[in-house]
Amino acid sequence: MAEVPYEQDASLSLQGLSVCVVACHYAPETTGSAPYNTALVEALSSAGADVDLITGVPHYPQWAIQDPRYRRGITWRENMGAVRVRRVRHAVPAAPNLVGRARMELSFATLAAPLVRASRADVVITVTPLLGAMLAASLGHRGRPLGVVVHDLSGNAATQSGTTGGTAGRMVGSFEYRLARRADSIGVITPRFRDVLTENGVDAAKIVDLPIFTHISGSTETTHEARARLGWTDTHHRVVVHTGNMGMKQGLESVVDAARLAHEQSMPITYVMVGDGNQRRQLVSAAGELPTLKFVDPVDEDTYPSVLAAADVLLLNERPGVKEMSLPSKLTSYVAASRPIVAATEPGGISHSVLDEHSSALFAAPGDPAALNRAVMNLDCNPAEVDRLIRAAKDLGDARYSESAGREGFRRFAHNLARSDRGGTP
Repeated sequence: MAEVPYEQDASLSLQGLSVCVVACHYAPETTGSAPYNTALVEALSSAGADVDLITGVPHYPQWAIQDPRYRRGITWRENMGAVRVRRVRHAVPAAPNLVGRARMELSFATLAAPLVRASRADVVITVTPLLGAMLAASLGHRGRPLGVVVHDLSGNAATQSGTTGGTAGRMVGSFEYRLARRADSIGVITPRFRDVLTENGVDAAKIVDLPIFTHISGSTETTHEARARLGWTDTHHRVVVHTGNMGMKQGLESVVDAARLAHEQSMPITYVMVGDGNQRRQLVSAAGELPTLKFVDPVDEDTYPSVLAAADVLLLNERPGVKEMSLPSKLTSYVAASRPIVAATEPGGISHSVLDEHSSALFAAPGDPAALNRAVMNLDCNPAEVDRLIRAAKDLGDARYSESAGREGFRRFAHNLARSDRGGTP
């Protein structure tokens, strides 16, 4: 392995280091972990590292392969700038339940592991989820230093989202922790994951903080200008926008109920759900012809800031009981949008704790439609509180989600991994 220079007074140089990154989600996906996986690869490459990327086919959050290039074939070679990309055609379940997710995880691991083994990279870095990506990296790293970036803990996620029961979730978690114990270094996006991992036998000395960061710039558009650009009808209603995945974790059926209650009680609130996911069809069906709820397809990165600017209120909504799952990536964008945040989240959970630390959201009980509507209307008559929440969210973003610090964290993670001695515990 080439010696990696250390520079105290500038961004770390990774010149001479070759890295194999294993991450299922990547550009052109624009939500979930994909923007951060893309930033990880770009940060390493721009610092001089020679990067091989092993990734999946774009399918999220639609849970469907929409690009015809990937509907036939098993693997593809691509180049994105200086990065060599290998895509694998893993299973994409129409219904990402336990069986569907298992097929996707195993198919990705089966196809990716030989590519990891064949890579001549000095170090291997994988991102979980997918758990299958961590498995592929563990099977294929051939004794090279192995780093894991944890965006979510699959066992906890499966149980708390309602995807599976407690027994199956514990089995998934047990396997996940076993793989984590084999890694040389683990980056966690929230300190809560550090606690869970150490409680399950992972050496605390291997774990480093690697927080996610804001990857968009806030728009300067007014709500009126943003809605005009998007073609949204500008009414006297308060527009509450939720963006991103529409899955089990988000518990968005309570937002449908809130919209119905707002209509029945003639409350001037319109909810807008922007994105896609495995629950969208059911949500659309449940909403029927409600005039107080709109669904908008996913937008590209250039349009996304305008979507946030079009909101009077930004909504972070989670299913009751969600505590130890991932920190929603949308939060890093919300704090840069100069709009107040209402969070229907579980007290003591990761999302609630982060927002509460800076008092940067107005909280409502998760799963309580009436409480959600009350929170929105409370902001409508309290402009001073709106201003305070916007300032607090900006402070949160400045303190925790700096993009330059986040990218430098990726470089430092790879740099330190390259210097590490093998010492994983099976």
